[in-house]
Amino acid sequence: MAYFLIVGGSVVGACGLLVPGFAGGTTAGVLATTATAGAMVFVGAVCRLAPHRVPASFWIAAPLIAIVLIGFLNLTTRDVSVSAHLYYLWPLLYSATFLRYGLAYLMLGATSLTDTAVTLTLQPVSVGATDAAALVTAYCVATLVVTKLRKRADALVATLELQAMTDPLTGLPNRRAFNRDLALALDTTRRSGAAHCLLLVDVDHFKTINDTWGHAAGDAVLVSVATALREVAGAADTVARLGGDEFAMVVRGDTARARRHAAALRDLVSRITGVPDGLPTLSIGLAATTSGTTDAEALLAAADRALYTAKLEGRDRLAEGDRRPTPAAVPGRRT
Repeated sequence: MAYFLIVGGSVVGACGLLVPGFAGGTTAGVLATTATAGAMVFVGAVCRLAPHRVPASFWIAAPLIAIVLIGFLNLTTRDVSVSAHLYYLWPLLYSATFLRYGLAYLMLGATSLTDTAVTLTLQPVSVGATDAAALVTAYCVATLVVTKLRKRADALVATLELQAMTDPLTGLPNRRAFNRDLALALDTTRRSGAAHCLLLVDVDHFKTINDTWGHAAGDAVLVSVATALREVAGAADTVARLGGDEFAMVVRGDTARARRHAAALRDLVSRITGVPDGLPTLSIGLAATTSGTTDAEALLAAADRALYTAKLEGRDRLAEGDRRPTPAAVPGRRT
């Protein structure tokens, strides 16, 4: 938008001052054209240098304002040349490229009506109607081509984004998606005070499963755990596979709700069959924002320490916060 306004304003202003007949050959036309061009350059400079000061509504209103200004200038200068009509393509292409599709088609309608009205005002109907029909056809084709190409690009980007955010084995969101979801949850906590908990889930003795039964059995275990996570998670919760045999769940609620989720997950996993020797047990670490932690790295570190505690105390259990393992309960470590 900034470059469109700066370049377009400079071109229009220069042509209005230097090209004979460009502004209709009248003093009023030259003044109106140069004033409009100067305003375009100024607004463009503001958009480029201080975009945070520009109201969000401006980016939608700008093409409509441009359409009205182009029609006004064409009418004032009595210019029905090809170059005068081509200026309408600027707001049309901007709208088709950046605005919602409905707004882009609205701008197409506004452009067609404005240019047709100006053309029929300045030319006999027999000539103006033919020109208007040809111009409206060109505007429609340009808008439809750009929006169709944009839809294809948007669909491709959405597919690539989904692939980049999804674990291919389990279909769960991956670590990148988890980082985004955790940041959004913690932002909600900071703004509204809504409690969130983080559950880090680790499959006990997963390396032994792979070594004993093969990687196909290990993959089946991971898929089964992912299915259980989806069933336990509520609509406001998010789950992810962080990598290897480690999973995570961001629970919207307090520690009591997170404990219920952890218990339901362990119970569901213990009842699933279909892999050699049934499914293994789960070790789970829990950390909550109610402890005052609203930083993603700090919450992850707290949950990771809790997960380590659960493993040291014998696995197949839930540990919370930064509680240290009881020395008497620490068994010999297994891989």
